[in-house]
Amino acid sequence: MTADLLEIDSDRSPRACWVPNMMFIKMQKQILFVALSLLVLCVPGFADDQKPPSNTANLTISPETTRATKPVRENGTVDYTAALNNALKGDVTPENNAAVLIVKAIGPNPDGMEYEFHVRLCEAMGVEPLPADAPGLVTFGKAGYGFEPPAEGGEFEDLNEIQDRAMDRPWQKEELPNAALWMELNETALNLVSEAVLKPGYFRPIISDEEHEDLLVYALLPDVQASREIGRCLVGRAMLHLGEKNYQAAADDLLTLHRFARKIAQGATLVENLVGYALEGIAFQADNRLIQQPDLPLDVCQKYRQQLSEIESFPNLAKSLDLGERYLALQILQQIAITRMDAETLESLTSEASQGQLLEELSRHSNLDWNLVFREVNSAYDQVVQILNESSREDRIENLKTHYESLNLGEINPNLLRMLKSRRADRISKEQITEAFVRAFLGMLLPAIDSCSRAEARTRTYYELSLLGLQLREIQLKTGSYPAKLPEQTFDLFSGKPYQYQFQDGEFTLYSVGENGRDDGGMGYNNDEDPETDDLTVTSRK
Repeated sequence: MTADLLEIDSDRSPRACWVPNMMFIKMQKQILFVALSLLVLCVPGFADDQKPPSNTANLTISPETTRATKPVRENGTVDYTAALNNALKGDVTPENNAAVLIVKAIGPNPDGMEYEFHVRLCEAMGVEPLPADAPGLVTFGKAGYGFEPPAEGGEFEDLNEIQDRAMDRPWQKEELPNAALWMELNETALNLVSEAVLKPGYFRPIISDEEHEDLLVYALLPDVQASREIGRCLVGRAMLHLGEKNYQAAADDLLTLHRFARKIAQGATLVENLVGYALEGIAFQADNRLIQQPDLPLDVCQKYRQQLSEIESFPNLAKSLDLGERYLALQILQQIAITRMDAETLESLTSEASQGQLLEELSRHSNLDWNLVFREVNSAYDQVVQILNESSREDRIENLKTHYESLNLGEINPNLLRMLKSRRADRISKEQITEAFVRAFLGMLLPAIDSCSRAEARTRTYYELSLLGLQLREIQLKTGSYPAKLPEQTFDLFSGKPYQYQFQDGEFTLYSVGENGRDDGGMGYNNDEDPETDDLTVTSRK
């Protein structure tokens, strides 16, 4: 196990964290799958004495075009940030909102963010902000808190290695004094999180960057980033409890982590989904350590398996896409429609300069039908949502591929840009202009969804394997031996066949074949001999 699972690359931490393109989650010291990389959309803000541009695109506000129909600003445009927060809040109150205590646990300066962000976040949740100097989560090794660098020539080269060791296997306080200090400093924060995850509601409002209030892509998520440290700390404390033979306390911390992962994943953005998935991944690895403990009591194993089987499910990925990510796309469209962004700005949305130039020329063309653009983009998102709600992983993958092919994403006539800049530009039909714009725009946003869907399948597999592994250990504790075969047939999402199960020399190995669909003998991402192995494994072997 390693903390690398939670390292989400970011070149702009801690400010911009809503990310509609590719970022990477690292696992087992290798880059694993998909998250979304930071998208820097360079749209200038408006001065205090300037009004935002009005709805000059003749854009009709309706469920078919803008999807959100209120609130509408004085300039005739939809306030998507407010619309999204209204939809997210639902019937959640400050009293039943888990996010309130999570924010309190993290403190008033999450991930180094200025205090004003905390004030705005609390106001949006309807609660009083903490004092500016209130204590909060302390990251491992943070200066000024008494962490000591490892001795030269000792077991550990740096503090990161100590943190990894604390998360990897059972330990005791005298072995890892820095890790013991980490636990002590964060005891209050972890206890608040343990209380928070028992609340039924979750509303973490979107807080926009004040310089770019018209763009959800600039939503600030420093507290979501800080939740990764909470996950690390919960695992570290569970391993400490195992080292002290306090098995029930270890199981309690791991159950809190599973619940915490699901709360974070209920946020509006794919980033929050992905952070939740990463938290579930380290919980899965820690579950395996619990299963391997030779003195694990039967009653602890039984109780933990029962509680874990009853926790709430992860939210469907389609939910985030249907609401938060759709609003992000439509808000960008609205901004393009009313400001006519230049090529340099649009290039920040793409990987190719020519595509930015194309979008600029298309957006300025008099024949571009903005209402049709909005309807077509919504239709494309509707189709993806429908596909993601299908039960079969194979069908989702195949149907997403077919859908993208039908949209001809990225396939733009190379002569089109030249024509747009020529005297013949007015000869291009409204249908051609609109189709080309929609194709180029969707090509920036939709391809990342396929990778997120695969991450969702991997997370579901983690959970199923944890439950099966605990069931096997329960059988062993009752009968004195692991079964020769799985007690029930459960199918691997990645193969459509039963999970691989091996029983040899009194120990078991249970695994999924992973995304590559290949039986790698239980070898996962940390295989130096073959970097292509990706089995997801739980085993009683240490």
